[in-house]
Amino acid sequence: MARHVAHALLALALALEWLALPGAWLAVAWPLTLLGFVAIVGWLVVSPRTQVFVPTVYRAPAPAAAVAFTFDDGPDPTWTPRVLEILAAHEAKATFFVVGERALAHPDLVARIAREGHEIACHGHTHAFGFHFWSARRMARDIARGQEALVTLLGRASPWFRPPQGIRVPHLHSALDRLPVRPRCVTWSARGLDSRPTTAPRIEARLAPAVRAGSILTLHDGTGFGGGTDRAPTLVALGSLLTTARARGLRCVGLSDLFGASP
Repeated sequence: MARHVAHALLALALALEWLALPGAWLAVAWPLTLLGFVAIVGWLVVSPRTQVFVPTVYRAPAPAAAVAFTFDDGPDPTWTPRVLEILAAHEAKATFFVVGERALAHPDLVARIAREGHEIACHGHTHAFGFHFWSARRMARDIARGQEALVTLLGRASPWFRPPQGIRVPHLHSALDRLPVRPRCVTWSARGLDSRPTTAPRIEARLAPAVRAGSILTLHDGTGFGGGTDRAPTLVALGSLLTTARARGLRCVGLSDLFGASP
């Protein structure tokens, strides 16, 4: 759909050129066409569901009665243990997209996450703000280092990768192709936007409608990448959302379980 819209905009631009419209019209039409094209490309980059630049998983294609909660930017010595306590209280499993350098700094937390039956996946090594402006080669090095951290701590890399902010620029495809084993890129069905200052009711309002079979839901257990530093609203919302999942007859599982097996 998005690709067809982009093609339609390009066709419109060519049509305007060949129709020999008066100069005054072209002076307006070309900037509007260019603006529309830029908007489409921007949407393709940030929308969690688009597939044009990088094949992306955002929900299970054939959902069973299960939902996947995921947590980004950890592990965090303050918040990750509290997230784990809430998950244990609800007998829920989740997937933690860890930042490699943070995982190496808190190996005990990584071990606990794994020991309690949760899945651990790759969120790159540094979560650098400039990640999306790097070359494909430099991106690949960062992702590889994140995977190497998991090998060091767990003895294995992850079949899943989530880029910082879920953004997928065109050359991310080339970066993933450079890796020895290409992980699947994961975004989400819905996210709580809890990395920025917010409240538990707002997080719940965003995620509760998406608590349904096959969904991938995103929250944060880590802080320090330019957003808020208080994850207390996340903890409150998480308990409520897990209760909602159970009321709807859904199991809370890791990503690989949601898809039946590791890809």
